[in-house]
Amino acid sequence: MTKLTNPYAHVYADFRRATAEHQLVMLHDDGLYRHLRIQKPGTRMWSWDITTWPGHLATSDGFVFTRLEDVIGFFDISEWNRDYYSDGAPSIDVRYWAEKLSGGRWHEVKKYDVGVFIRHVKDSLSEHEELGDEAQHFHEQQLALLRKLHELRGLDEAMMQEHLQAYWKDELSEAELWAGDALSDEQFEKLDAEFDWSALTDVPMPLIAPAERAAEILTEARMYAGSEREAHEWLHENSEIFGEDTWEWDLCDYDLHFMFTCYCIDLAVRLYREQQAQQAALPESARLSSRVFGFLVRGFRALGRPRRRSSHPTAEAVQS
Repeated sequence: MTKLTNPYAHVYADFRRATAEHQLVMLHDDGLYRHLRIQKPGTRMWSWDITTWPGHLATSDGFVFTRLEDVIGFFDISEWNRDYYSDGAPSIDVRYWAEKLSGGRWHEVKKYDVGVFIRHVKDSLSEHEELGDEAQHFHEQQLALLRKLHELRGLDEAMMQEHLQAYWKDELSEAELWAGDALSDEQFEKLDAEFDWSALTDVPMPLIAPAERAAEILTEARMYAGSEREAHEWLHENSEIFGEDTWEWDLCDYDLHFMFTCYCIDLAVRLYREQQAQQAALPESARLSSRVFGFLVRGFRALGRPRRRSSHPTAEAVQS
């Protein structure tokens, strides 16, 4: 089955390059209380921390999520969604994850995006009755029929273009443009069998092809794409093309920082689950040794930290 294209492929590609050698460092793991660090061995560059406590998960870049009691389970993407997209990216429901941000911060992670605005304009134009893909196909069929008609009448391309120019200047009637009197019955029947004569000749030929006009509108849209307000005002001014409900169009997308955070969380959860699976596969004696070793390492780390003194009088009294 062909996999879908990741809409955030550029973000995921940057993430993969930046974290290709990253590993999990477990700083604390006590039930729902965890402190995970993801880093490249030997350096803290491009590293991040994730801490969890009942119902919460916090990232070192300031995002706090609230959901299940064990929030790791909420962010644990199932195996069949692990490489959902064609670039190997996991299927992350970014909107749903953003809704779980603590303090109602979900609106802070979406920003106006020029690409989203242009995509809305393109989609609307492609479906437009007079400017869309179907209209362009119909126009091309009209030209093909007219060209074939002129060929059967013994007229070349230059003459057809001359007739079209006269038609657009109202110097040649529609009946004259599509005149088939010079055709034999057999020629007309063949022409009618190849083309839908009635449908194609009953609609006026536009001076500008639908695709060409749509391209002009798209170029104009890019000139007014500088801000969300400017984009919405331009859409409103062109409501005869885009309709009256364009103020409801969401021209925002999740910013790159939040998308990167989502991929960071996913990688941390995946590495944590892998470590859990490896620990579960060890004999009980080995798991016990591993826990003791981890306890000793944390203890030596704590002993090695400089003791901070506080100017608070109560703290001084306790220390003394």
